[in-house]
Amino acid sequence: MRTRSLLYAFTAIPLLAASVALPASTAHAAPEPLLYGELAPEGNFTTAPPNTTWWSSTGTGADYTGGTLKTSVGTDKTRPYDAMLGRNGVRLRKGALYTLSFDARSSAPAKIRASVQESSGSYHAALDEEIDLGTVSKRFQWTFRSTIDTTAGEGGQIAFQLGAQQEPRDFILDNVSLTTSTAREGFFVDPGSNARKWVDAHSEPNPVDARAGRIRSQIADRTTVKWFGGWNTDVQTDVDSYIDKATAAGQLPTLVAYNIPGRDCGGASGGGASGAEAYKKWMDGFIAGIAGRPALVVLEPDAVAQADLEQNCLTQEQREARFDMLWYANQHLDAQGPYVKTYIDAGNATWTLGARREDNPADKGIGLSDMADLLGRSGIYFADGVAVNVANYHSTDISNDYGRRLAARVEERLGVGTTWVVDTSRNGNGAYRIPGDENSGQVGFCNPPLRKLGSASRVGEGGAAYYLWIKNPGDSDGRHADDNRCPVEGPQYKAGDFSPEFAVRLMDGS
Repeated sequence: MRTRSLLYAFTAIPLLAASVALPASTAHAAPEPLLYGELAPEGNFTTAPPNTTWWSSTGTGADYTGGTLKTSVGTDKTRPYDAMLGRNGVRLRKGALYTLSFDARSSAPAKIRASVQESSGSYHAALDEEIDLGTVSKRFQWTFRSTIDTTAGEGGQIAFQLGAQQEPRDFILDNVSLTTSTAREGFFVDPGSNARKWVDAHSEPNPVDARAGRIRSQIADRTTVKWFGGWNTDVQTDVDSYIDKATAAGQLPTLVAYNIPGRDCGGASGGGASGAEAYKKWMDGFIAGIAGRPALVVLEPDAVAQADLEQNCLTQEQREARFDMLWYANQHLDAQGPYVKTYIDAGNATWTLGARREDNPADKGIGLSDMADLLGRSGIYFADGVAVNVANYHSTDISNDYGRRLAARVEERLGVGTTWVVDTSRNGNGAYRIPGDENSGQVGFCNPPLRKLGSASRVGEGGAAYYLWIKNPGDSDGRHADDNRCPVEGPQYKAGDFSPEFAVRLMDGS
């Protein structure tokens, strides 16, 4: 679990003595309840929310002018809960992670309570904290696991208890947020990853491998992306099960759809659906398994770049069919609603960065304009962005530079604003070049030596939406025996098989 820029962070234990029933005068109709994402979407108060959204029992009401939530409390409110500000209609799921954050200050030093609790009955709290306010606004944030369920009936509430002040006080709240199943609560770790299976098979009570502990803590416990393809005989059930686990935990899952016909141009990761109709049927099942719940989807690594004419991978008929399939996938994923974010693969910096065929006809790389046009034909209009560096080794700086340049070209040529995600799983030491061979170029496959784990999945920077471990570390790239660019010391595993030797090399950068 990761929290960012926290003043406070912990797993909350309900303090039932401080969870109190509201005075009858504070009963209000709740806003439409939400299950995922931002549960208090009006909490920045840039516009006055409806009167039924945030309620007040302070005696002076709630003032939204100036983009904050303000109220005043007199000395007649002798108990903390005699003067409250709150929001009803909060659906809490028992066992799920949530993050409450807000900015607050008062006209003079004051103690208040902040809670997330039931809005009726016993008023049990999942989070209940006493905090000290000063005259300068201060940020407060907690990530906690709910011990209560408020999905039925009147739901739960966010409540601020402001009473029991020795002198009159003015209170100002802003940027009130309660989230679940977002990056703030962390990325869901795949409990069935290849690394996890290997660790379980080599830990007690099974015969112990000395590498298991390190692989568990450095890789298996941080593997946050799951790949889906033709090996999933019932992809809808498999995706549904995975999303179920992630949403129950209140964390954000990342899925890779990898089943395009003619995948990998018949290379080490070749395969895919038997044809366009089979692919669309498979994609329908994949999407039905998500069912509109929070998810990041990385769509078909390499599929767009390998549709470029210069790649000599597909016939013209196959190219047109691929564009149609990718458009179909993007369109139908977009129809799932705001919680599903799709990032269509756009290759890596070596494939595109600096290669501009319109300026240099002899350059056989994919130009930025070419890639933008390929993405347009593949349905980038429906996607939330692109994925770069998938299963590759380029540094984050180089990948971000490519992402920025590609996004600018996409907007220039297609009129589409976009962002990107970077695969940081194995880019800790950047790209690999064969020692002594100045003409080798960057080798982005065949399990090259001297590579290292990169930044674990987190929110991105510099325009990137996220940094993600998309290629699961330790899973082999595979290799062709007749490819002289493959390091001879590379482990001999098929693409996708877990290699503990490769995993240790990535952990050590050796």
